[in-house]
Amino acid sequence: MKKFTKIILCLLLCVFGVGLVACDTRTDKEKAFTYPSSADTTYGNGGLAVQKGDYIYFVNGYQSVADLGDDQQNASHTVGALMLMKLDGNGNIVTNEDGLLKDEYYITMSDRLNGFEATGLFISGDYLYFTSVCEENESGDKDWAKERVEFNRIKLNKTGKVEEVYQSGVTYENLEYEYYIENGKTFILVYEKNANIDDGNVKNKLVRVSADSKENNEIARDVSSVGFATSGAEIFYVKDDSENTKYFVNKYNIESNQSNQFAVETSAVTVKFVAGGNVYLSYSHGSDTDLKKSSINEASFTVCNYQINGYDTFDITDDGSVLVAVKGNKIYFFRGNTVAEARYIEDTDATSIKIIGYTNGCVVYYDNNNNIKYVSYYNAVFGGDYSVQTVATSVNGLATTYFDLEDTYLYFYATVGSNEYLHRVKVVNNLDEEVEMVGVYLNDDVPEEENTEE
Repeated sequence: MKKFTKIILCLLLCVFGVGLVACDTRTDKEKAFTYPSSADTTYGNGGLAVQKGDYIYFVNGYQSVADLGDDQQNASHTVGALMLMKLDGNGNIVTNEDGLLKDEYYITMSDRLNGFEATGLFISGDYLYFTSVCEENESGDKDWAKERVEFNRIKLNKTGKVEEVYQSGVTYENLEYEYYIENGKTFILVYEKNANIDDGNVKNKLVRVSADSKENNEIARDVSSVGFATSGAEIFYVKDDSENTKYFVNKYNIESNQSNQFAVETSAVTVKFVAGGNVYLSYSHGSDTDLKKSSINEASFTVCNYQINGYDTFDITDDGSVLVAVKGNKIYFFRGNTVAEARYIEDTDATSIKIIGYTNGCVVYYDNNNNIKYVSYYNAVFGGDYSVQTVATSVNGLATTYFDLEDTYLYFYATVGSNEYLHRVKVVNNLDEEVEMVGVYLNDDVPEEENTEE
């Protein structure tokens, strides 16, 4: 009897071992590929590309959901696919003699459409979290639910399948979200504006997704604005009770899932910024729109007197130290509470300016001629040179809707041939480095000069 038990046990172990091997559905190339580990340093989390050690996870271009035909449901994509690239020891992209990405230096992580209107890549622990176009049909009919957004995850080394974490209840146009890591736990804060697709009575819903357990819960409805703070303990949102002329400003902690009433306003307010230990609300009075700010720890609001509707753009730096405004070809930098305290710089080679983001004490922007430039906001307010510096001149095919600014690189889409592909350029400390393509072309889009041997 004991011998029989041992034989059965051995057979079970063999079957289990074969099962483990069979579960690895990666191709031979993917099995031979080396991968980053969770211990490697992560750079630029949340965007079009994220670097992990000497590797970059990225979306290989962009396709609009509106351009997807019904025959592309469950299609395999190259443009907009999720890919992984290995860099050389100096952090450079490795290309062949034709200037194209070397085949053995990249793999495809997912061939679903990941480069679209709601792209977001985020690494936490052993997983890469990413968004994709929903491949299912709407409930009760045969129409493709392609405008919904799916939040997914996959192991960094691609072992195991893509796992769905959450599916949006609204279309991508009505969706805002942010990832958070709090004490080793991964969360997604999802703001679903307007009416829910499945239940029209549910409107302007704020949702907390626990990515580790793939569970979600409703935080609040009738939310009119959200301040996605850097810290998950400093999130603010406004819940409207407009019938009773009350607007509740709430402070929310995503880890504890606790909301606390911070202030009650009797006129409409919007959470404009949460940065530098302060929360800023915008509000209208007469024909003007202005800001008032308070410490995030105690509600005591001070009017800022900026008249922010008088500018093309009114923004704040990531560290909350400087308010930045654009009007025409001028950039203004504020530290005090009056316009008189502002410094500004005029870009005489441009007629309009669009802010991309902030890095290393600088504001990065592009102008009406598709030039990418930066100015030191730190020097503007604390002293030093804050002249305009050019990163890239007249970028060919620059798509100006989506950018991903990290400490070292700016990632963006640019049209090559018939499609938009991911590109990057080094910012701030650029020593004549040129814009470079990130990823893989379709054959028909390969530029002629990159088909020519050196």
